[in-house]
Amino acid sequence: MDITNGTPKAIILLGCPEVPVQTSLAIYLTDLLNKSGVHVRIAGNKAALELVSTADPAGYYVRDTADLDATIGALASKEVDCDICYVFIHNDAGVSYLATASALVSGECAGIIFGNSAQSLGEQCDNLGLANIRARAVHNPRPLKSRILSEVERWVASTK
Repeated sequence: MDITNGTPKAIILLGCPEVPVQTSLAIYLTDLLNKSGVHVRIAGNKAALELVSTADPAGYYVRDTADLDATIGALASKEVDCDICYVFIHNDAGVSYLATASALVSGECAGIIFGNSAQSLGEQCDNLGLANIRARAVHNPRPLKSRILSEVERWVASTK
């Protein structure tokens, strides 16, 4: 059953929350997408989901969450799809998730790369032809905020 009633759908994939900026940037991205009329599902492991839920206890931004591995399985079996998928990346596993999601979703995929290894992880994505934005953001989300805003504005404009 499609609970989105035909509205655009986004999936945000969160990796292990080892880098502090992931949670705040995920909620920021969710807010931008919500304001653009997009139904957002955040998929992550238990720790990542607990952090975003704790940061938004009233559910103003985070309205739909799911287990990361179950979501990948649902994408693979075509039970779930999306118009845009954003994958948060701070290690090699994140690059693998982006490559997997890019192969599974019918819409676009983009990596949001952060942390101390952002440059090298971004180069890995570039070499694989995977769309991404990146900045060496660890504790301060500011280096990625404007890039995320520009990316969401670009995608929303491309759907009109």
